[in-house]
Amino acid sequence: MKPAIADVMIHIDENLPAEGMCSIADTLCESDHVISGCHSHSARHLILLKYDSEAIHARELVDRARNCGVHAELVGF
Repeated sequence: MKPAIADVMIHIDENLPAEGMCSIADTLCESDHVISGCHSHSARHLILLKYDSEAIHARELVDRARNCGVHAELVGF
């Protein structure tokens, strides 16, 4: 079955250095069903993920970001 690709943007409340944001994005990209992800260099609090929405819910991705020790929420929901 072909995956249902969706994008989600996660906002990180903490003011982290680029390395910290990159580390969180990398951790999220290691999750099953996440295809790709990156953090924004211009909007430093944002992480954009591309994932299979039939296999994992966006809320689970936010929870995984929170497990990295930061406050996180979905943008636009």
